[in-house]
Amino acid sequence: MVPLMEAAFARALELAPGDPVAAGLAVYLERHIPEERHHPEPGGACVDDLTAMGADADEVRALPGTPQIDALVAAELTWIANDHPVAILGFLELEAHAADRHSVELLIRRTNYPRAAFGQLLLHSRLEPVHARELHRMLDELPLEEWHEQLIGLSALKSMTLLTEAFVDAIVGAGVLSAR
Repeated sequence: MVPLMEAAFARALELAPGDPVAAGLAVYLERHIPEERHHPEPGGACVDDLTAMGADADEVRALPGTPQIDALVAAELTWIANDHPVAILGFLELEAHAADRHSVELLIRRTNYPRAAFGQLLLHSRLEPVHARELHRMLDELPLEEWHEQLIGLSALKSMTLLTEAFVDAIVGAGVLSAR
């Protein structure tokens, strides 16, 4: 997430002098990027959660990326570079829909994994309502044209599709569901 936001921030800064949407996006991303750095190592907070479940940190780091996540990153980077960095907001909109605290507490009880294994879910259940309000306020304030809105929507739909496919593949791969 952070590298994508950094790419969008850099491109927004390039466009900002003559583009009020890019200028507003740059201000938002400059504030939001530090809030998403939960660990000195990119992805490190998720590695910490998985090691609390019993996974080996080095094995987790060595896992290959998924084709869906690779496609998602490639699509976002293409839109940022070739269309407009505002595309990142479609991807970030998914972040605005994190699990609520009650659901995370239920997962902790039902799975019997240690509480430390849910660090990111617990953190995001607290932060995302605030982040969602900030994101939606910024979307309302930006002078978006119809093509900006379409790009944001396309980004959200593509992100949702690819993340869902990645989750389903992970669940099927773990033997939780059978592929049909």
